[in-house]
Amino acid sequence: MLEIHDTLRNEYGWDIVAIHTAVDEVMETSRLSYPYLGDDKWDDGRILYSECIVTDGDEVVGAGRLIWDAERENALPRIQDFCLLRAYRSPFVINSMISVLIDGYAEDASGGTTVLAHDGSEIDISERVERLRDIAMGQFEPRVI
Repeated sequence: MLEIHDTLRNEYGWDIVAIHTAVDEVMETSRLSYPYLGDDKWDDGRILYSECIVTDGDEVVGAGRLIWDAERENALPRIQDFCLLRAYRSPFVINSMISVLIDGYAEDASGGTTVLAHDGSEIDISERVERLRDIAMGQFEPRVI
């Protein structure tokens, strides 16, 4: 069964070194995003807002991060290091990963309400940010299922 785990909240309970090793292996073969110029340098101004892994049982099959280079002029928050093994690449899984990453960022959204997706497209998250702020203030509409 596929599961998405928020690694910053340590939802998975696994050894962090083992996770990084597994993510590196998936990234080497199954990258869906490619680094921007300077991505190999993690300056003090780079903020990691959210990070997730996708597992199938005990196997890591995907991962992603949402970062913002706060000190770079006009830098948008962006999804990077986005990878997923080919066998799991469906619009549903990709969109679910993106949604988890954006939710982690939208709680604060210091870099604005536009996020660059793994493919370079811009995603407007203003409605999501507003909804999360309303929920935090106790103002929300009940969901109808």
